[in-house]
Amino acid sequence: MKVRALFLLLALGAAHAQTTYTVQAGDTLSSLARTYHTTAGLLLTLNGLSTTTLQVGQILRLPQTGYTVQPGDTLYRIARQYGTTPELLAELNGLTSSTVQVGQVLRLPEGASPVTSAPAPATRPQAAGLDRGLFTPSRLPPAGTLTFRTAGTGNSRPASAYLQDVGFAYQTRNNCGPAAIAAALRHYGVQADQATWQGELRPGGRNMWFPDAQRLLQGLGFQAPVGRNGTVEDIKRQVAQGFPVIVLQFHSVPGQTPHFRVVRGYDDAQGILIMSDSLSGPNVALTEHDFDVLWNTQGRQYLVVRPG
Repeated sequence: MKVRALFLLLALGAAHAQTTYTVQAGDTLSSLARTYHTTAGLLLTLNGLSTTTLQVGQILRLPQTGYTVQPGDTLYRIARQYGTTPELLAELNGLTSSTVQVGQVLRLPEGASPVTSAPAPATRPQAAGLDRGLFTPSRLPPAGTLTFRTAGTGNSRPASAYLQDVGFAYQTRNNCGPAAIAAALRHYGVQADQATWQGELRPGGRNMWFPDAQRLLQGLGFQAPVGRNGTVEDIKRQVAQGFPVIVLQFHSVPGQTPHFRVVRGYDDAQGILIMSDSLSGPNVALTEHDFDVLWNTQGRQYLVVRPG
């Protein structure tokens, strides 16, 4: 059994390294697509084929979109290495958890390549650390300052906004995702708690991912657009329109404890964003600088909870 397992691992590694394949008796385009974690359509395109019929001895080009899991790899580390997200890798590979096995070949998004260590663009300065970290603001924006943008107002937004009805509850173990969903839905009068959503959002006890939240919210009749590479201004504009925004950040230390929280307000005068945070409290704040530093995980994703 050990010899067979070793052979399979070596075969998987070889599959990743190959750039061509010589067709053997019994091969079909579909079986090769499964073996090399690609699609029959892509094999047709790569090889200029007009039919799925293969000939023994025919040499096929293989797509270089796979990655063989190495010792010490995690789904998050692989996603970061290739400039993608764990959620997308899980979806592409039919994974139901974030666990990966040494020797496992993962399909990567088309065109994915290792991210170089080149400096970030000037529009995305990578700060060395936090200025202040999480804190409780001394003054919340007045509850009546929220205004809604209407057609014809262009890009204007109020200088401060605060969503009074966003909910809050301290999370149970590893339950920041369902707690964030429950808090955002409370803004719309949905009175369910985190336990209501836990089974659907964290099947088998795994962590919540944005596609899980999106499916649940859409099933409840909400719009739930997911944005990537977001900016602080993106978040402010959504809150200014009355929509709570769920973000995935590091909780309080860059590189440690990914955490979902709900942005419920902002104040330009203080340069802060205000959040319902299931670990830290119903009204905690980050400076815009610190918000951006802690958001530098998994593609600066955010989910806007809008009525349908």
